[in-house]
Amino acid sequence: MTASNAPRRGHSVAELLYTAIALFRATLLKCLPFAMVAVLCAEAPNFYWLASGHSLEQGLPSDPTYWWLAFISSGAALYIFSAMMLRQVYFSGGFAVNARQEFALAARRLPTLLSAWILLQVSLFVGFLALVLPAVFLFVCYLVLLPVILLEGQLNPLLALRRCVLLVWPNWWRVCAAFVIALITMFICALVVAAMLNILAALLAGSGSAAFLAIVSAGSIALGAAALVFFSALALAIHSSANSSA
Repeated sequence: MTASNAPRRGHSVAELLYTAIALFRATLLKCLPFAMVAVLCAEAPNFYWLASGHSLEQGLPSDPTYWWLAFISSGAALYIFSAMMLRQVYFSGGFAVNARQEFALAARRLPTLLSAWILLQVSLFVGFLALVLPAVFLFVCYLVLLPVILLEGQLNPLLALRRCVLLVWPNWWRVCAAFVIALITMFICALVVAAMLNILAALLAGSGSAAFLAIVSAGSIALGAAALVFFSALALAIHSSANSSA
């Protein structure tokens, strides 16, 4: 996606969302396999916990294996998600998609991504302790973290976080509104699709059966993957818009 296609400063939230939706529709099929693998990686600790005979309703696990697996799988999910975002950029720019090239560039950026992600979590935690509002402000600014590192080549984690704040700050309310609207819309769509999926699975396999659970699980993963593709498109739209108005 080029800056010329992004909404300029002063344009409406609707145009920012329209840019994200257009990119999502154009790249969904190309990016969905990447996103599904990323979702599976992110869910690996939960799969391990359930397979070991525990329940996710018992609170946070105390098993060190779970947390090591969570750290490793989160890094893997971030890596695959980064490659998927690069695929969106290449495809929207009219370039041929190349999985080897996308994963190679994502691998070069991965150390910075992981370091910035850890610093992001720390800053959000500190902001949350400081009466919540600073955390909300930073969270909205950090929506462009991956594009800043992947597309601008900023390899210093601290400078990458600072760059996010400088980019989003002038249009913070517009970016926040776009994200909230997108999140609410996605939540409503997820509820509708989940209800339809449960009905379909019950008709095909019978409620409570193993096949029913498999169908619902597969549908949930696909739904989560589609959400990843959309929010990646939104992050790219926000980044492009912020750069064009800087």
